[in-house]
Amino acid sequence: MFDYFQKSLRNKLLVTFIAIGFLPFLTLLIYTLFLSETKIVSKIVIEQFDRTQAVMKLLNNHLASLTKEVNFLSSLDLMDDFLAEDIDKRISRLLIQKSNDFNLKVTLMAVNMEANIIASSSISATVNKFDITKFTNTQGEYIEGKKLYIYSSVYASFDESKRLGFLVLEYELDNLDIYLTHKDSMHSYIINSKNSFTIGENLPLNLNFYQDENSVINDDHVIVYKKLSSIMSDWYIVYAVDKSVALAFLYDFIRFMLYISVVIFVLIIYVSFKYSKGIVKPIEELTAITNEITSTHNYSVELHVDSKDEIAILTHSFNEMLKTTSFALAKLEEENKLRLKRFIQLIEVFNTIIQTKNEDECMDVSIEQIKILTNKSDLQFNKEKSWHVRMECIDLFVSDFEKNEKVYFGSIELGLDSFEDKNEKDFYNSIASMITLQLDRIRLIERTMSASHAKSAFISNMSHELRTPLNAIIGFTQYMIAYEELNEDQLDTMGNIESSAHYLLGMINEILDIAKIEAGKMEAHIEDVNILELVQSSHSMLQPLAKDKKLDFDLIIENFENKYYKTDPKMFKQIVINLLSNAIKFTQEGHVELKLYNNANTIFVSVKDSGIGISKEDMKQLFNDFTQVENVMQKQHKGTGLGLSLSKKMAHILGGDVTLSSEGIGHGTASLFSIKIV
Repeated sequence: MFDYFQKSLRNKLLVTFIAIGFLPFLTLLIYTLFLSETKIVSKIVIEQFDRTQAVMKLLNNHLASLTKEVNFLSSLDLMDDFLAEDIDKRISRLLIQKSNDFNLKVTLMAVNMEANIIASSSISATVNKFDITKFTNTQGEYIEGKKLYIYSSVYASFDESKRLGFLVLEYELDNLDIYLTHKDSMHSYIINSKNSFTIGENLPLNLNFYQDENSVINDDHVIVYKKLSSIMSDWYIVYAVDKSVALAFLYDFIRFMLYISVVIFVLIIYVSFKYSKGIVKPIEELTAITNEITSTHNYSVELHVDSKDEIAILTHSFNEMLKTTSFALAKLEEENKLRLKRFIQLIEVFNTIIQTKNEDECMDVSIEQIKILTNKSDLQFNKEKSWHVRMECIDLFVSDFEKNEKVYFGSIELGLDSFEDKNEKDFYNSIASMITLQLDRIRLIERTMSASHAKSAFISNMSHELRTPLNAIIGFTQYMIAYEELNEDQLDTMGNIESSAHYLLGMINEILDIAKIEAGKMEAHIEDVNILELVQSSHSMLQPLAKDKKLDFDLIIENFENKYYKTDPKMFKQIVINLLSNAIKFTQEGHVELKLYNNANTIFVSVKDSGIGISKEDMKQLFNDFTQVENVMQKQHKGTGLGLSLSKKMAHILGGDVTLSSEGIGHGTASLFSIKIV
């Protein structure tokens, strides 16, 4: 069934037209049948809840105003007449006047402390006694039957502590009927849920008041009820709307929709058949001619349609497309041949340029290749950038490795007035990129070889120049210790000199070994080592340097398990001494702290100083070979620039690492040597 629709545009259009025409009507009908009644009822419920809320507000305001009135009357100085013999004159007149002002079924009564009604707005009430035992406070209200009583204590104006009696308002709850709605289709009343007393129309709805508010929908009515507040908390206000009246218009509309749906359905089917056939017929003719063009590849065919609608526009566009396609195919074939030729030329130029050995050869070969491509013999290379060149040229930008940026190298004039198109310009820009890449390669090779030669010469000269005086120092110190009569301090000094000289001699050997490290030939000689003794020995060796600069040089052993660990003692000690030497060297005043600690997996040696610090920009290059950061103290302390680089490389050989951190210039430096426990 689905294939039947998928293979036929006419059937798709037919179904689409029927759906477009009938589905909105059907949707409206379904919505009306199943959802409209629910929405109307829901709207009625919301409206009735709003109405009950408004009535409750009016009731509360009304009762509150009665309470205020009673409290006001009880506070009048006139109430001192409770003690006078003519009490029934002035107070009675006041109560009668106020009762008339209310214009409601109410009775105002003055009750003394003996429960006698001594004055009232109703003559019959004065002969009765009043039950004041229900007065639990100085003022308040309570309901008894269908009457509401509001009372307030009366105190003597000359003695506020002396209670004279009570002023009582007897209020008929039927008065509240004026706030209810009375219509033919809407019913409202107030009912006591405990004794079923009713105010207003008593409609037998058989409600079960188990919630403070609720809505109930039965066959005849839409009902809402809400519990009143404060003194009338046992009472509910009920609103009921006749369902037949509220939904009468909806039922009439549904009947009308059902009657007219048959006519609409027939009309939609007729129109759908007619228009689907008219739309599909010219498309079928267009498809047949298109199949013929596809099989014969004859793009000169033109289609003809007699109509003036969108199909005619489509046919005209199709004819234009055939012409454009024929022209584009010819041009594309020509461009493909040209691009293939240019691609082959580009490969040949690249293969030629990449074989050059120096910059001059590279430029000469490049110009010769471009002459072949352009068929021009007057090409030239300009080192200086000219702003008055009328011919097309390609600019060359090479890398400045020191500044890490591109700089102008020169330009090659192509001898062309202008490029034929953008692709031609891109072709020559690609050649320019090849030339600059080869120039960068040549310059980088020359730079690398120059650095390598300088490095080799430096290492060779240093090893020769330093070993001779160091051997002499070692010999003289050994002679002084062996043959001269020295006191204890002098012996310690000579010992430190000899130890330092031996250490420096070892450092020279390590500098020579950096080449081995870079070549991967430096190996660690692992043995059981007392790390604590190595660190203490390093601290003692550099103690005189710190003492000469009057620095606090502290050794802190914290949470360190003193036992033998497997590592290369020579490398380990050299790393620690390098870090300590740097800290002492670049600290003018303050302190240097050496700290040893470990956890379950790693040994840490931390060196912190209060020296000159390091900027974030310089931090990145400190671990490069032969690199020193320029600062004020560099002039005082010359060095090879290998200390940190060698330390990091040795730490990697030992399976560890060296890291640096600093808050910036003037805030000191912290270095951390960490090594895994084996």
